[in-house]
Amino acid sequence: MRRYDKSERRNREELDARLDALQPSGPRKFRRKRRSSAGPTVLGLLLVLAVLVAIFVIYSAAIAGKNGPAPEKSARVEVVKGDTLSDVATKLEEAGVIKSAFVFELQARYEGYGTEIKTGRYTFETGQDSGEILQKLTAGQAAPTITVTIPEGLTIKETARTVAADSSVPASALEEAARRTDYGYAFLEYPEVKTTEGYLFPARYDFEKGVSARQIVDRLLGQYLLETQDLDIADAKERLDLTEYQVVTVASLIEKEAATPDEKQLIASVIYNRMQRDMPLQIDASIQYALKRPKANLSLADLKIDSPYNTYKNDGLPPGPICSPGRESIQAALNPADTNYLYYVLEADGRKHFFTNNYDDFLRAKAEAGR
Repeated sequence: MRRYDKSERRNREELDARLDALQPSGPRKFRRKRRSSAGPTVLGLLLVLAVLVAIFVIYSAAIAGKNGPAPEKSARVEVVKGDTLSDVATKLEEAGVIKSAFVFELQARYEGYGTEIKTGRYTFETGQDSGEILQKLTAGQAAPTITVTIPEGLTIKETARTVAADSSVPASALEEAARRTDYGYAFLEYPEVKTTEGYLFPARYDFEKGVSARQIVDRLLGQYLLETQDLDIADAKERLDLTEYQVVTVASLIEKEAATPDEKQLIASVIYNRMQRDMPLQIDASIQYALKRPKANLSLADLKIDSPYNTYKNDGLPPGPICSPGRESIQAALNPADTNYLYYVLEADGRKHFFTNNYDDFLRAKAEAGR
């Protein structure tokens, strides 16, 4: 029989005691863990703090608007269909009416004006109280306007008369404003540009009542820039070896000569083909411009008039545009049709031109049209 010493016996007894302690003594009781109430309390405090901050920002903006410097000038802002509250706030900030688009938008949403803003042209004072601005925008208190439609192909004088007929601006005042070039546009800075002839872009305009002649001219010039910024005139200048002013001059000739939109690129091709061959352009519309008063039929004496705009006597382009061309005519001047045409004549019905590169065919068509 194996004998155990005392130390071995003590170790065995200690091990048995530990094993007994690990055995379950009865069904285990589970205690529900208490949930902390700190989470909702912190969240509530954060929400209250956010509201207080928003109220403080809006209140501070309102006080700043009331106690700030006196308004120095007015600013015009147009709200168009599709503008969001963020769009309107940005326009107001860019116009100098408000200091922060973010704060204005926050106030508008907090006060429930987010979806109530109405379209129109508005006049505000810089530094005006934001509450007053919101009331004006939501009430639709846009500035009263006048509508003027300027068709393609008008001269400065004709444009002035058209504007005067639908507004309180005298034709003489607008004509005087249009004969200046100090409007800050790069396209007016060529040495040969003496007036805004050719750049008073034809379109439908809404002007505020009380608008000045200079403001009208500036708006028309701005519209020209807007309409032509995607036409890549810089590339065409290289390709055609023309300045922007000369491109507009060609476009003005096209505007007055073309009987239909489809003819515009053909007219452009004739102009460039004749210039390449050092042929006089012989464009009747340039004579009409030189005469100041258009005539139904030009006489032989008219074709001999002493004027730099007489394209029967002078080679090349006239010194400047003879009217304000529309976008289609400018596009045609930039992208002429690929033809060998040198002549064209209006057919008997007056609806379209006959084009040819043969002089005898031109004379025959001219005789048939009774011209």
